[in-house]
Amino acid sequence: MKHNPCHRSDTASRWRYLVPMTEKRNIRHNPVLFGMVLAVMLTIVIFCAVFLQNAPGPDERMPSPVQKQTLEDIEAQFEPLRQLYMHQRRGKIDLDKLITQAKEIAEKHPEFAPGQLFVGQLYFDKGDLTNAQSYIDKSLKLDPDQGPVHLLAGNIALMQKDPKTAADHLSLAVKLEPSNAQYWLYLGQSYFEQSNWSQAQECYEKAYALDSDMILALNGKADCQVKQNQIAQAVYTMQQAIDQSPLAKRKTKVVYLRKQARLLSELGKPNEALTVMGNLTDAEKAQLPIAAEMAKYWDQLGEPGKAAEVYEQLLAKDLRNWDLAAKAAQWRIKAGDKDKAQQHLLHIQLINPDLPIIKSLQDSLDQLPG
Repeated sequence: MKHNPCHRSDTASRWRYLVPMTEKRNIRHNPVLFGMVLAVMLTIVIFCAVFLQNAPGPDERMPSPVQKQTLEDIEAQFEPLRQLYMHQRRGKIDLDKLITQAKEIAEKHPEFAPGQLFVGQLYFDKGDLTNAQSYIDKSLKLDPDQGPVHLLAGNIALMQKDPKTAADHLSLAVKLEPSNAQYWLYLGQSYFEQSNWSQAQECYEKAYALDSDMILALNGKADCQVKQNQIAQAVYTMQQAIDQSPLAKRKTKVVYLRKQARLLSELGKPNEALTVMGNLTDAEKAQLPIAAEMAKYWDQLGEPGKAAEVYEQLLAKDLRNWDLAAKAAQWRIKAGDKDKAQQHLLHIQLINPDLPIIKSLQDSLDQLPG
């Protein structure tokens, strides 16, 4: 079948019905994948709005009145389903029924690219990535010049642990829109997942060159540098990401600060790592994973007593927390401070004398001189 010249314009005209799928069960619990999918769908909506604003009039893109009517008839069959999908309350919609109805129409009109894409979206929302990919591929086969849809297909492939297929789609997206920073960002991720560090880094650098606000590209670049044993360069790259993190993205900045501190620790600079961690708030330092990292850096400096103080400060605000007392005791034992370690052991016994950790701590204490 020859390619219908109306397909691309018609595909674009249906993109406005794609909505972010924030309720997909096995994506919404994964912040990384959820953020990725949300960004993909936002790209499709923006692309659609620009395309429709500059699209040619009906007379220019429809050389035959009969052909125009045929496409309108097909659109009219999908329209009630799209409206139902958009306006029905999430959690109340019967996706299986909607998919069945959409597939029946799509099978009658296999040449209609927007219809194949719509079925793919429904499967995606249901969490059936295999069928979603299948129908999206059918849409792309009918109209390959859909950059945002290649982006969506590429991200689905990444979710399915198929970075090579993802790279194929994302490379096509980049060819269609070489100035789109988001395409380069996810192409970099697809290369990273294939352990192609240098090529991934080039993509991340290209994304950042196109959009200097894209700090995810800096984070990806730093990961590539670490994989290539360029730790010092990665520290510098992370500093760029930290400096550019918006105030509203505090959680992201905390992640970057911790990452930079770990890199400095790997370089044998625990004092600089602790300086970086000093940028965290007291509430952030009170989080147990962060406390453990700070204790590790103090120990790396040869000061296990300071590591114990990290936990003792937390214990002072939560006296019933025997785990904090146990960690403080362990560090005091390593520091050779038998008296303070014994105090923590007694504290634990008062909380719960039957805890197994008590015997282990007592054995370690007995081995200390004095």
